[in-house]
Amino acid sequence: MGPYWGPWYFPPPTYYYPPVVVERSSPVYVQQQPMLEAAPQTSYWYFCRAANAYYPYVRECPAGWEKVLSTPPGQP
Repeated sequence: MGPYWGPWYFPPPTYYYPPVVVERSSPVYVQQQPMLEAAPQTSYWYFCRAANAYYPYVRECPAGWEKVLSTPPGQP
């Protein structure tokens, strides 16, 4: 058998990927502050004694507005 003059066989190129680097940080502990008990919200209405009515039913009060609790004390 004579020499073979066909295409030469070249192995495919070998690729090398860089190593994977994983950096791990140390765990961080965050201490939570104790919850403070919230004060109950107080809402007010504004009363005009001169007009004997509340805001927004009366827009102006010449004698000045009186701050009144929206619910009487002891009521839910």
